[in-house]
Amino acid sequence: MLKVVGLGPGHPELLTLAAVKALREADVIFVPRSSRSESSIARRLVERYAVGEVVELEFTMGVSSAEEARRNAKAVEATGGRRVFAVLGDPSLYSTFAKIKPYVKESIEYIPGVSAILSCALRAGRELASGDEAVAIVPATRPDLLIKAAELFDAVVVVKANRNLDLVNKLMAGRGIAVRRCYMSEEAISGAVQWEDYFTTAYIWR
Repeated sequence: MLKVVGLGPGHPELLTLAAVKALREADVIFVPRSSRSESSIARRLVERYAVGEVVELEFTMGVSSAEEARRNAKAVEATGGRRVFAVLGDPSLYSTFAKIKPYVKESIEYIPGVSAILSCALRAGRELASGDEAVAIVPATRPDLLIKAAELFDAVVVVKANRNLDLVNKLMAGRGIAVRRCYMSEEAISGAVQWEDYFTTAYIWR
């Protein structure tokens, strides 16, 4: 069985007890690394707790090829022992593991992580929603849906907010917060997206 473990938003103390236990018991831990980066953020978190070997798998962030997904899935399944695939945030939402899951033939156990979408709002000092307020989660790559969501919902979470910056900042103006790499050393919080970083979440409130 392969365990897929959520690592939370980026701070080593925001891993769950179940995640830490899985990492410590694993013989091999796979972590994703962007093909455009020389280091893996997930690896920084994992190495604090890992006893076994840590193996980086290279992924193209955004849209990756089926060939790349098959290759990484094969690497995971070809390894013996107790194995963990560790991902930032929570495995249920925009997880790197989702790219290879269609090619993984063995059983999977998920261990949830602290959601970056929720925790980054708190890091900025604001609850995401309260009462009966409705929330939408929209990637910045979907400008058509962003505009509609900002009209219809009480709060909109813009993930991967390093794209379509003009539109994102226009919708945020006077009612939004942008958070870059919350709980990491490179963290930044602003009323507008002032950087081009994949690990940026923007919030728009009515």
